[in-house]
Amino acid sequence: MFVGGEFYADARWLLDEASISTGKMIFLNGGKACLIVIADYLRAHGVEKILLPAYLCPTIVNTLEGRGLACAYYPIRPDFSIDLDALAHKSAGYQAVYFINYFGFSQPAPARGFLADLRQKGVLVIEDNAQAGFVEQSTGDFIFNSVRKLAAFNGGYLSTALDVTASIEKYRGLPNRHLPLIREYRERLADYLYRGAGSHTELEQMLRLAETYYESDLVVEGDPQERRQIERLDWKGIKQARRQNYAYLLSLIAGVEELAPVFPALQEDNMPLGLPVYVRGISRDWLLDELGNAGIGLTIHWDELLRDPRLNGDPAAVGMASQILTLVIDQRTSHKQMDYLVQTCLDCIRKAKGKPAR
Repeated sequence: MFVGGEFYADARWLLDEASISTGKMIFLNGGKACLIVIADYLRAHGVEKILLPAYLCPTIVNTLEGRGLACAYYPIRPDFSIDLDALAHKSAGYQAVYFINYFGFSQPAPARGFLADLRQKGVLVIEDNAQAGFVEQSTGDFIFNSVRKLAAFNGGYLSTALDVTASIEKYRGLPNRHLPLIREYRERLADYLYRGAGSHTELEQMLRLAETYYESDLVVEGDPQERRQIERLDWKGIKQARRQNYAYLLSLIAGVEELAPVFPALQEDNMPLGLPVYVRGISRDWLLDELGNAGIGLTIHWDELLRDPRLNGDPAAVGMASQILTLVIDQRTSHKQMDYLVQTCLDCIRKAKGKPAR
């Protein structure tokens, strides 16, 4: 049995007609493209430095620094909420502040209120919903998401009342080397998983090359075919499936002290990316490897932080990144797969503690 891993081509969630209204949003190539446009706008309007959460993916920093912004950081608590006292102190003198709705969970109301107050004072607020999808109640001057985190399509939607036309036009017409390769990868991955066709080694090589293109190329323009498919996805059904899976998996790990949920309850209407846990009492990295050997592909958000000298000076962030592991609850995942995931975790925990597997 396989669980998790990269998204593969899957038409089961496509509807005949568009399911969401995106008329006021700007469709771009992905989350990175949204960041490029935002960063270029900031630089064109005299912003030289930006304040970011200390817990984030280093590729965000790479993109912002690559567009000429200097980055500084404010602390994030282990429950992924903003340390508002620290942010209040650090935000003085900054014209732009960035925040993340981690794993599809919105920041608490006091944080959203504080960020709204910053906007009233003229600070530009960037809201990162890359892990959250389409969020109805937003706070930022710039709000963006990343569809490839949630489904097998590429694109990102940017919402802003500011004129970013010039920032988009300068990248118009650049070749997209990533897209045809990742499309082929997703088709071949489906063939490999369901029909045993092809080579896992070749798939890994293809994915690495595709990700190299994604990281290195400055592609901003979104692909019309991807947009049509994204907007035909059954987003209501996807959200419902993810929420139901989250609740089911949460019930399965209740009482497993080695797997401590970061978010022990869903929010009223959020769409979770996954079910993040802190791995306690055993090696997280060892557990990840053991699960991989059992056909379970999980993600660490974000272990790259541990090796990045720009980010690994924050003890709280390092502690979080050393223990976190995201369990899968996406729309592809069945109860049987989650049962297998949890039973394999329990067997690994018993093995780590010198007890026989059940």
